[in-house]
Amino acid sequence: MTGKAKTGLASALFLLLALAQVDLTLSPARLELALPKGAEAEERVVLRNGLPKEEAIVLRLAPFALDKDGAPVPSKERDLCPYLQGEGPPGGGGTLACLVVFAGEARPVGTGGFRLSTRPQLGLAVYLTLGGTEKPALRAKVGGEGKALPVVLENPGNVLQRVALEARVYDGEGKERARLRAEDLPVFPGGYREVFLAPEESLPPGRYRVALLVAGPYGRYAAEGVWDVP
Repeated sequence: MTGKAKTGLASALFLLLALAQVDLTLSPARLELALPKGAEAEERVVLRNGLPKEEAIVLRLAPFALDKDGAPVPSKERDLCPYLQGEGPPGGGGTLACLVVFAGEARPVGTGGFRLSTRPQLGLAVYLTLGGTEKPALRAKVGGEGKALPVVLENPGNVLQRVALEARVYDGEGKERARLRAEDLPVFPGGYREVFLAPEESLPPGRYRVALLVAGPYGRYAAEGVWDVP
């Protein structure tokens, strides 16, 4: 199979899967719960299938982590789902997490000569933070080469960090040339996330000094680096 044929097949499969998933909608799409000691946590979610008639919906719990882009990925190392009942594991603490997956019935989809059986699925990321057991920590690295500024965020603590970034960019003479921002970036405990901050207008080629300010629910952090713009 040629590279072009592979690309065409991948595009077709992606389109089919995208079409198959439009029947399910979930609200809220992300759920976070804060739990003081001795208390309980409860939240409602709404699931709609968007079809003329109702269908059976399967519910399963899946351990997960976040990749460098912040997307959920399977992770057997974080099997915390059994503890998400408002109590938490004995001797544990921090943020527990689970991906709640809703799946519809399998259905045939055909287009362009292909006929596949697809099953629409939606995932709800649930975080449960136990009050009084937090051990927050965050490390940031900024700098590199490219039209957009590379930033790597690492969370060695035990709680979810949802942060905002502000990068101040200076030229060789110390003049501020740009301020780059990003909001509401989740960094999962024990994981990391890579983001790229692009200026509204491209900077002239050269080497710039960058001061990065990170604001989260448990404090503020800072880092410095060098950005080479080609």
